Amino acid sequence: MFKRILALVILVGLAVAGAPAQKKKLKGPEKDAQYEYEKAVISMRYGLEDESLKYLNQAIALYPKHADSYKLLGTIQFRKGNYAESVAAFEKYLELKPGDSEALANKGYAYESLGETDKAEGEYKKAAAIDGNPNACFGLAKLYLAQKKFPEAEDFARQTVAKTPKSAAAHNLLGVVLNQMSKFPEAAASFENALRITPDDLNVNVNLGVAYINTREFAKAREIYEKVLPRIEDPALKEKVEGYLKLIKEQLGPSGGEPETEPGITPAPFLF
Repeated sequence: MFKRILALVILVGLAVAGAPAQKKKLKGPEKDAQYEYEKAVISMRYGLEDESLKYLNQAIALYPKHADSYKLLGTIQFRKGNYAESVAAFEKYLELKPGDSEALANKGYAYESLGETDKAEGEYKKAAAIDGNPNACFGLAKLYLAQKKFPEAEDFARQTVAKTPKSAAAHNLLGVVLNQMSKFPEAAASFENALRITPDDLNVNVNLGVAYINTREFAKAREIYEKVLPRIEDPALKEKVEGYLKLIKEQLGPSGGEPETEPGITPAPFLF
């Protein structure tokens, strides 16, 4: 679940920047490598990753210092699940262009996908220190959440939201962190922000429903779950939501009004 939504924010550095006002005139192998790289970019626009890899390898063979080819290579290898190769490509790129916060963040995600969280944290920290890179801050918030370092997770989640206020994933992650800190009204507000951006996202809807349970707004939670339940195809998630609805109905009692007893619902695991 998490990897799907993480894809909304990861590797945003793929977009090709516009040409500078005074473009360097390339000659010889560097010019030929640039031509192959541009063919790789076009191939990627059409989703032809293997074709793009072919052109990138040709570009690097022609001119081993063609930095942009390594950066795009790292991105493609990550998307294909070749995380070690992705790390290697970003390392080559950063040797040629150190200080690129986006490449550092992407290298961190590749390390994290390899299970090397210490190395991932190091790359994220370097990227965040350069310019507060939001992907790096997101990665740090997620890592610290997993390590139950909630104040640190909240800090970096808030930095992510500040940098990318239109990212549903950023608001969702902040909501998860705040819930774990028992800041339930703030968590609900974060999920509401995420839902305004992506109203049909099932995971955000489920998260907001749990936040409403935690703030004892049972009627709101029930409304959300009854609305999304018919759309849920995943059996585990469907069973979870059905369980929430059952507990809500028990709390509201026959009248459907205020709960008759103190709620017995504990904070549930959140889905990204």
